[in-house]
Amino acid sequence: MLTDAELAIVASPRPWALRLHRFVADHGGARVRTTVLHADDALAERYDVLVVDDTTSFLTRRLVGRVRDHGRRILGVFDPEDPRGKGELMELGVDDVIERDASPREFLVAIAGLLVDTPAAAATPAETEATDRPHGRLTAAPETGGGGRCVVAVGGPSGGPGATEVAVHLAAALAVVRRCLLVDADDVAPSVAQRLDLAPYPNVIAAVEAAQRDDGSLPGTLASLSGNLSVLPGLAHPGDWADVRAGEVVDAMQQLAAHMGTVVVNVGHRLEDVPSAGGPPRYGLSRAVLGMADVVVGVGLPTPVGVSRLLEWVVSAASLARSTACHLVLSRAPASAFLRAEISEEIRRTFEPSSLSFLPADRRLESASWRGEIAVRGPFARAVAGLAGLVAPVPPGPAARGAR
Repeated sequence: MLTDAELAIVASPRPWALRLHRFVADHGGARVRTTVLHADDALAERYDVLVVDDTTSFLTRRLVGRVRDHGRRILGVFDPEDPRGKGELMELGVDDVIERDASPREFLVAIAGLLVDTPAAAATPAETEATDRPHGRLTAAPETGGGGRCVVAVGGPSGGPGATEVAVHLAAALAVVRRCLLVDADDVAPSVAQRLDLAPYPNVIAAVEAAQRDDGSLPGTLASLSGNLSVLPGLAHPGDWADVRAGEVVDAMQQLAAHMGTVVVNVGHRLEDVPSAGGPPRYGLSRAVLGMADVVVGVGLPTPVGVSRLLEWVVSAASLARSTACHLVLSRAPASAFLRAEISEEIRRTFEPSSLSFLPADRRLESASWRGEIAVRGPFARAVAGLAGLVAPVPPGPAARGAR
């Protein structure tokens, strides 16, 4: 019998789950690492075998594939009086099945069989990123012109620095030469849909549901602004954050990024790790997006308070991001070269960004926002186009030469 297997048991109203948990606690043979209440829980912990009920509401073929991609095995539990459950489990791709009335010892024997000749479990993505991430060093932004995925997280501190405006125009600038997706992942004050005069639905919740169904309907949740630019609106109401699991949103974004290539995500200004009783962690969506981002763009105001808040935000964001490419932007910046130099020196005394950009005030923005449009001309648009070239440069090639 097993001596060191670690289990994740899906919460089930059937007696088998409690019997198995109590048996291994009293007699050993395995160790229950976690109780799985949601799909996110099945990916958050390290364990050897996931024991799951055929009635589990969030069990999908995609979840099974993701669990197995992490080097874990899955044992499905079914009711022998309902043969459909066994067939559904096998269709989903679980490794083995067992009747719900089996004894705890029979469960452990089945689990032991799954682990025979099983390679060591793969490291979770978070662990891999933590191992591979360089410390205390800034790197250049990834090149994406060849179709590689690039996720750019755009955010900033409270106080209205204009992070949403920068995210919208940055996505539009990048879409000039490549396919780009703009996602609103601000779980505090989502505003991309309002800014662009888009319907609030379908949005990130619809995208999550489509990704879980895995029926090809995910692209239909996007709004198209142009041939190259698509938008995924955020939550219809800020209070909907409790209905959103960050891991599911990230999974949907990763599926979309595989086809879009470049994804610009507007994240919220709150990045604290705040647990929530009975629900997902507060501000977990912004934290999760930063965890998958290839590039971080922090937006602040060119005032003493604005610079201080920006530095606080970007230090927190950089600690969460998997990449060290971090660009800082100051919106409504003064035209004076002397003042800009003073601000730059103040910032670089604390944090050395990959680049520092100054975006001028532009009355065209106010007019464009009232019309729900993007300002394609003017000093702001030109400055953001320059930022786009720094954040996600296009390698020389036919597309880039044509654009020039």
